[in-house]
Amino acid sequence: MKKIFLLSIFCMSFLASKAQIVSLNMAELTTLKGLVKKDRDAKKHWDVLLKEAEEALTATPNPADTILTEGILQGDARKTRTWKSLEDMQKVYALALVFKITGEQKYLSKTSEFLLAWAKRNKPQGNPINDTNLDRIIFAYDLVKNDLSTDVSLATSAWLLQVGLQEINSYQKAINRGSLTYMNNWNSHRIKEVAEVAWAINNDSLKNWAVLAYKTQIAQNLNADGSSYDFHERDALHYHVYDVDPLMVAATIMHRDKRFNAYEYKAAKGSSLKGSVDWLVPFFTGEKTHAEWVNSKAAFDKKRAANGEKGYIAGTLFKPEEAKTSIALANYWDKGLLAIYQQNAKTKSKYPTWQFVLNEIKK
Repeated sequence: MKKIFLLSIFCMSFLASKAQIVSLNMAELTTLKGLVKKDRDAKKHWDVLLKEAEEALTATPNPADTILTEGILQGDARKTRTWKSLEDMQKVYALALVFKITGEQKYLSKTSEFLLAWAKRNKPQGNPINDTNLDRIIFAYDLVKNDLSTDVSLATSAWLLQVGLQEINSYQKAINRGSLTYMNNWNSHRIKEVAEVAWAINNDSLKNWAVLAYKTQIAQNLNADGSSYDFHERDALHYHVYDVDPLMVAATIMHRDKRFNAYEYKAAKGSSLKGSVDWLVPFFTGEKTHAEWVNSKAAFDKKRAANGEKGYIAGTLFKPEEAKTSIALANYWDKGLLAIYQQNAKTKSKYPTWQFVLNEIKK
């Protein structure tokens, strides 16, 4: 029965491609093309991507057989090798975007080379903290999936399907062995990854799993007062951010597919992603402060402190800039957060980062 279920999921992944939800659809790309021409700040970010794409044309893909970051201290050779391989993520992201805006085939050819290299070499392990680094290559695939040759498309889809299935498999294993990774920050990242894969390869079974898991995570990880399980477990806003950021990515995907307003969705106990972002805002503005890691229950946090890793020493004050990505992602939902971000970043730019450009295009 399990084999039949998995086969059905596999087959469903190769149905006709749907409009881009994870990345940008054709209308949005047209808007983006116009924006980077007429707006100086948007063009500044675009020029960086264009430069990265140009440099990537002469780069050789460096896919990791196994991504190894979770639970490994800085300085460990395994982690160092992985971070080197993950430099491919920004390269393929830039290549795909530049191809869609310029239409120049050389960028598509190189995008295909990177996609195929990772699809052939990388072996998904179902570890969401490792796989969370795949965001940009999934975005790139979603963006160019209708332009790829059949062999590259099939290979990449099959690889991404395995990423999603292994994540779901690890979720079930966590429940079976009583590991809290079924509901802590690991699961927030797991949901994001399954959602990205599900909509990129247009797999309804994975989509349905992601939606149900998202609603469950809002109920079990986030609290009615806005705090998160991981904030209390690690005594660190660092991990609150690590919860809400991936959930916002998943929520945006689900909203773009007109599933439901995932950002404002409330669990029975009153918890919501919006509430947890609102709870974070005073720490971003500096109205509130927090001494990080003081009462963390995780042994790994103490190991990182002993290793001298910056920002992990108990008592270190939370730095508001650590929540910049959170505020930028939430700006998709709440345009009023731009002013708060501008104040923190000391800028008047309407597009202080590329994420704000994407928010404008996707609105």
